[in-house]
Amino acid sequence: MRWFSALIRNGLGLVLGFFALPWCLGVLLSAISLHEYWPRFPVAVIIGIGLGLGLGFLFLRKPNLLLHTLVHEASHALLCLLLFVRLRGISATDGRGGEVQHDQADPLRTTLIAIAPYTVPLLLGPALLARLWWHEGVAAMILSGLCAFLYITHLQGLALNIRLNFWGSDADLPKVGRFLALVLIAGVLLLLTAALINVLWAGGAVRQGL
Repeated sequence: MRWFSALIRNGLGLVLGFFALPWCLGVLLSAISLHEYWPRFPVAVIIGIGLGLGLGFLFLRKPNLLLHTLVHEASHALLCLLLFVRLRGISATDGRGGEVQHDQADPLRTTLIAIAPYTVPLLLGPALLARLWWHEGVAAMILSGLCAFLYITHLQGLALNIRLNFWGSDADLPKVGRFLALVLIAGVLLLLTAALINVLWAGGAVRQGL
């Protein structure tokens, strides 16, 4: 039975990789081609990127409790609530990861819960929505820097958690299927990057004729 489940997951990964990933890449390339010059608030974006890279350097080897581990486990917990799966408990430790315990669910919901921290931008998503709402003034400038900062920390969190959860029977990615998980992560990251570009460059210059 386990081999059949692996076959289904790998087959789904192949289908998504063949059809969905090129579409996601096309969305990103379209966002890049549409905008020109600098983002709407370039200094704020540069500062946000710099702070994100600096903080990432401090936590290069292991995740930070607040910035990475709690966000990771909260993503699992959020999907449990959204999918009506009873949450049994949540724990997090500094540098050693954490755990969310929930009731047994069907394979689809179990997969969505397991992949949530890698595909749900728990902090960046709300920041992007806020920046989309406030597109002028000081608030928009601050949110632009915050979005850039959270994008960098999201990338670092992805890298750390993929490294920590790629092996082991109880790790997230083997539960999803490593190949399928990587395809899903890549597709969402392409779309997230396109959304970031469209939001941060909103109100700026666009290429003529588009």
